[in-house]
Amino acid sequence: MKKKKYLIPILVVAVVFAGVLIAVFAGGKNDGPLSTNEIKNVVLDDLGVKENKAGEIHTHPTTFEGAACYTVYITADGKNWEYMIDAFTGEILSKTENDHSHSH
Repeated sequence: MKKKKYLIPILVVAVVFAGVLIAVFAGGKNDGPLSTNEIKNVVLDDLGVKENKAGEIHTHPTTFEGAACYTVYITADGKNWEYMIDAFTGEILSKTENDHSHSH
């Protein structure tokens, strides 16, 4: 019987953990991170550029000070930019003009 008394708390933890994962990775607009398209639009809006006028756009999930973020590399109007965007709020955490474009 001792084994059964641990079963309920373990199941509760597993269900809560599964719920958190679903909320973060598959949740709705307010329940999880923004999509890469939404993140791209934040950057394009900030630069005042339409997507068809921008060059390369690369979006990479990352963390910054423990928070989920995206790093976005974009070429627009002959300049190369690197952005750090909060994955949940879309807030621009940093914006840097680079001398060279991003490469994989």
